[in-house]
Amino acid sequence: MERYRKTIDGNTVIKNRNQIVIHRDGMQIINPTEEMVLADGWAKYVAPEPTIEDYRKRKKAEILRYDSSEEVNQFGMQEQGIWIDKATRAGLMLRFQAEQAMDKKMTTLWHEGQMFELPVETAMQMLLAIEIYASQCYDNTQRHLAEVDKLETEEEIEAYDFTVGYPEKIEF
Repeated sequence: MERYRKTIDGNTVIKNRNQIVIHRDGMQIINPTEEMVLADGWAKYVAPEPTIEDYRKRKKAEILRYDSSEEVNQFGMQEQGIWIDKATRAGLMLRFQAEQAMDKKMTTLWHEGQMFELPVETAMQMLLAIEIYASQCYDNTQRHLAEVDKLETEEEIEAYDFTVGYPEKIEF
């Protein structure tokens, strides 16, 4: 669908023709013809060709979305996909250390209303393993972002596979 642009109150507005409402003689024209739109001061809009930086930004946004998706941010626990964010991991580690210092043998993890009971030592080892996994994922994501900066053509950027190199998900 063709788009049109017009400067209104100092701002450039871009709309499809079916979005334009023309006010004339105290009336509104809701579905104007192209001739009416042009006569009202709108001009045909042609989007500029994307630059290599535009392609890089789009690919980097895809990489970051993938990095925060369940494809990366998930581990298995009793056949369920779970994720614990960094701040929660830090808080849990303090809790488990305190429980260990008080000779508490068992602790709990909660996920979406489900309780997992396990030994404190096991819970601490799990958090350490998750932290290593998360760090490896972070490093891999940063490598992908840096690689995209090195690519020189639209085709290279579009073809770049950023889903590779992530560690295998851990299972508990």
